[in-house]
Amino acid sequence: MRFWRAIPLAAVGGLLLGACGGNPHPGTVAPANLPELEAERAKHPTDPSLLTRIGIAYYDAKDYTRAQDALKGALAVEKGNYAATVYLGLSQEAAGDLPGARASYTTAGTLARTDAQKGEVHGLITLLSRKELAQAARDAVARESELSKQPPTENTVAVFPFRYLGTNPDYKPLESGLTYLMVTDLSKVNRLTLLERARVQSLVDEMKLTDAGKTDPNSGARSGRMLRAADVVQGTLQNGTTADRLKLDASVVATTSSAVVASGSANNDLSKLFDMEKAVVFQLLQKMNIQLSPAEQRAISERPTADLQAFLAFSSGLEAEDRGDFRAASDAYGRAAARDPNFRAARDRQATVQSLSGLGVSAPVALGSISEPAITPGIGSTVGSDLLRNLIGSTVPGTGHQIEIATRPPDERHNLPEVNGGGVTDPVGGLTGTIIIIITRP
Repeated sequence: MRFWRAIPLAAVGGLLLGACGGNPHPGTVAPANLPELEAERAKHPTDPSLLTRIGIAYYDAKDYTRAQDALKGALAVEKGNYAATVYLGLSQEAAGDLPGARASYTTAGTLARTDAQKGEVHGLITLLSRKELAQAARDAVARESELSKQPPTENTVAVFPFRYLGTNPDYKPLESGLTYLMVTDLSKVNRLTLLERARVQSLVDEMKLTDAGKTDPNSGARSGRMLRAADVVQGTLQNGTTADRLKLDASVVATTSSAVVASGSANNDLSKLFDMEKAVVFQLLQKMNIQLSPAEQRAISERPTADLQAFLAFSSGLEAEDRGDFRAASDAYGRAAARDPNFRAARDRQATVQSLSGLGVSAPVALGSISEPAITPGIGSTVGSDLLRNLIGSTVPGTGHQIEIATRPPDERHNLPEVNGGGVTDPVGGLTGTIIIIITRP
């Protein structure tokens, strides 16, 4: 999957920084401009706008060490430089310095002036968190021998992805949906500490477990030990005697002994999916000798939605989010919320993935730029223009500037990206529109 840029942020940043940073030759920000930019640095070694442009150019050239040097130089002179702070984080992340990137993004959050800037920082941090989880999974696999000798964290439970063993592709997203339900319900038991679903999924992805391995007790215990979990929950969903009949099975495996300490099973129609999941949860807890309070019983009995189709759409959103397709996830969560406006989890997750879609990034490892405007006839003034104003406002010094932005669409409508659910879809052909920026000093 690709992401599309209406205009490179580097070019926007270079135009604005060059025009207002005291550099007599604005030019553009691109690797090809580095010799000229470096020549200018010799004349203006402490110009923060120039240093930021140089950092952006080195970032685009994938020379992340020099990018960081230039951007840190800019920030040493101008600590409130939002663009330099964001690009420093991007350069650190690209270089593998995830803690440094988190620190830079956190600082950028304190510098963000607008909702759009706050949203893009939130998205960058969310994507960074996914990358941190993947790195933690790689470290766990590399340290498996060491971790296997450490005692688990008491009462900690990891729920591994459920597997659908049937033949109806419409039911496959329930693998993610049932895992979500199981984590949510077990987390309502005060005695238990549930590991977040994304963390477990990252380890599963890293280990590349085979289908058979996902339900093998020994494999589950091995994975759980790497997560320092005391128990792991794993299960399957399969077709029953009729097309709409399903059978749900789950078991709890102790990581220290690989023994199955509890199991549960339910068999019913698809329309009774929530009843089946609740029945299995109560069976597992009973066999684990966990006494529930009346409040815990009521909490577990709660349902995220009364609409099964809304939950199926929500499950599709979880599945898309796991594979990094935030646009598809946003669409799916939107369908779930449309069917049931009271489905709070669907609304919340849609808001989160929309902030990621707004970055123009299609996968957690595809980070290459910060939020960029999507120029489309009829909406350019509310999407692209507002974002350009945000960028201008963060880089043009002084106050009282009047900013006018006009967009000139290309002749062929199909060359423009479409905005869909907060994300930008692939156009047929390249973007050829023109952006006109007018900055009028008071």
